[in-house]
Amino acid sequence: MTHYVPELGQTMFGQPYKKYQCPEYIVALLDSLGGHLCRLMWNANQKEFPSPFENTGGVFKNDTFEANAYSWNDEKQSFNFKWEDVEVSWYKHLGRGTTINQKITPKKAIGMYNKCLGSLHRMDEDHLMDL
Repeated sequence: MTHYVPELGQTMFGQPYKKYQCPEYIVALLDSLGGHLCRLMWNANQKEFPSPFENTGGVFKNDTFEANAYSWNDEKQSFNFKWEDVEVSWYKHLGRGTTINQKITPKKAIGMYNKCLGSLHRMDEDHLMDL
């Protein structure tokens, strides 16, 4: 995992970024999590849910994790995704300029994914996905 060097647009206009470039497998796990979130929200509400992992303005928060789409406001976001002490930030959408605040092992990343996904399934079972 290398230290991150942002692109010019991100340096000039983007939100704060983290110290390390985020590994692609973590980006893939977060992308999968976003897909599950949107599918479960669709099933519960029969309408599109603005994915907080895309450039939609969408926001999601539960007792396990938080995800916020890139903010176009002047106020700075300290992260786009947070689970426990892991924070991930990106430029405009997940996968572009994606950074992470710490080095984590693949085992911890999979544990993070499983806990976040489990929290969505519990919300779905408890009918807490209804808007």
